[in-house]
Amino acid sequence: MNLLATFKSRRVYLPILSLLVVLGGWELVGRSINPLLFAPPSSIIAMFGELIASGELLAAAKITMQALFLGYILAVIAGIPMGVLMGAWPRFGDILQPYLYAIFSTPRVVVVPLIIVWFGIGFEARLFLVFFWTAIAISVNTAQGVRNARPDLLEVARSFKVGRYQMARHVLIPGAVPFVISGLRIGAERAIVGVIIGEMFLQIVGLGGIITTASSQLLPAKMLCAVAVIAVLGTIIVTTLDMLEARFQVWRNDSN
Repeated sequence: MNLLATFKSRRVYLPILSLLVVLGGWELVGRSINPLLFAPPSSIIAMFGELIASGELLAAAKITMQALFLGYILAVIAGIPMGVLMGAWPRFGDILQPYLYAIFSTPRVVVVPLIIVWFGIGFEARLFLVFFWTAIAISVNTAQGVRNARPDLLEVARSFKVGRYQMARHVLIPGAVPFVISGLRIGAERAIVGVIIGEMFLQIVGLGGIITTASSQLLPAKMLCAVAVIAVLGTIIVTTLDMLEARFQVWRNDSN
């Protein structure tokens, strides 16, 4: 009964219904357009089966995920402590943050030539592209969260002469959790975009490489197949971060 009630919920059947409508319209429009210019879902599914059977798609996805997840994990490890430092020591943050904002707003494609000069066109270059922009997003949002800690809790902690570690552990970091999760989400988006840019402009490999080669060969079904895999991967990451946010929200309430 609970399962049936879940499927009857608007949060479930409305997205499914909208997806069916979009796919149906996409199929009708795709069949009426030159196959060299556009591909319907049926062609994409057929191409997906071919790429899976040949092993090309799995190999490309593995290459993409290696750079994506390693760069993202390194960015989390570096970005959160940097953000705490920037938020806890305002002078340090005021000096560093304008440069981070300038880099954050710069299109990644613009610095690709510099990355080629520094790291070449191999795995290290793609990893740096993912790490650099992701770490900035995480650190900036974490610093914002630390700076927006509740003044009453800060005052109480100072009145009890709480040490810096305890202040960070029980006041600053719990208060910054929503900002940190927001930074993780923004960072995940920038990491996905960064890894695809790296594969399209630095080294023609992975899912970005499939998109580039399929574009040159006028194979829209193959291109859209890689795009669909990237979209699913992004959805999984965002859903995981939603679950992480719920878990840390409970921890934050317990800490307060």
